[in-house]
Amino acid sequence: MSGSALFATEALRGFVRRVLEAAGVDAEMASPWAARMIDADLLGYSTHGIAMLRTYLDRIEAGGIARSGKLEVVSDHPASFCWQAHRLSGAWAMAQATTALLDRAQHQPVVTGAIANCSHIGCLQSYLLPFVQLELVVLLSATNPGVESVAPFGGTEAILTTNPFAVGIPTRTTPILIDQSTSVTSNSAVEAYRLRGEKLPGRWLLDNRGQTTDDPAVLGTTPPGSIMPLGGETFGYKGFGFGLMVEALALALPGYGRRSRPDRFGQGVFVQVINPANFCGREAFLDEIDYLVGRCHASPPVDADTPVRLPGERALANMQRQEAEGVGVPGDVLDKLTPWLRRLSVEPPHPIAAAV
Repeated sequence: MSGSALFATEALRGFVRRVLEAAGVDAEMASPWAARMIDADLLGYSTHGIAMLRTYLDRIEAGGIARSGKLEVVSDHPASFCWQAHRLSGAWAMAQATTALLDRAQHQPVVTGAIANCSHIGCLQSYLLPFVQLELVVLLSATNPGVESVAPFGGTEAILTTNPFAVGIPTRTTPILIDQSTSVTSNSAVEAYRLRGEKLPGRWLLDNRGQTTDDPAVLGTTPPGSIMPLGGETFGYKGFGFGLMVEALALALPGYGRRSRPDRFGQGVFVQVINPANFCGREAFLDEIDYLVGRCHASPPVDADTPVRLPGERALANMQRQEAEGVGVPGDVLDKLTPWLRRLSVEPPHPIAAAV
């Protein structure tokens, strides 16, 4: 398929679900997994959308993702739980966690879940929506202890990775959805530049001697270079601090960290839900957040054509538009899936229109 095409949201979800089931994934797990993948495309995070399906299929075949199984309860208390996922679908494990957290948030001011060794959960922002829709604050981080691509500030050896975190904050209108890494850029972004044979837009990396560079190839040298923490050469100690925070919450709390030197295919997850009703009260909380949002929007913009935008506004606008008009999928994404579709005897989805 050349060029891009538009697909109905439900058609894409059904297609991904059928592919996963044909690959041997339990139907119960395939459904939320497919939904979160297409959510990523809807929100505009195409690197974590249907483009990830081929990678997931490769990992399933190699044993990096379990096709079926059960979550192991490591600990369970009224306001917290910890699970060992044994490399089951990260999206499915997060669906189970979301149900448990929403149930407990009805009775507890703060509830916290930790998940060890699930597979890649995908786009963090998509998991915030069920909580903010119920006017709950949610904090989420997920990272991979088997990937080392970010050096500690002042060092040259990569020890951490890009360590993303997300925060969902409800408002009376459009929720605030923060989703960002604690490094200057992501592993996938660097790899995309490398594959295109392009330099990075800035000197975001360190080579293996600790010199700043815009050459994405330095991550593949021996020894490898590294991605700088958020804040870069001057203020990277700030990103390094946030990266350590994610390691403590998403890896140390569930007990799935770097100490055992795991492979690249598992993640640790931390998710915490706060009910404002149990603090100052729901209305007072929303009054404060709405006032803050209003002040930010009213700030005179540097460029009159680009007013201040809060985190999540563009992503939610993308979702609304694509749900109405169709989800844009580049032709090469489906082309790369063709060998798998033939093996699994699954028909590709039918587009509703060519993308403009």
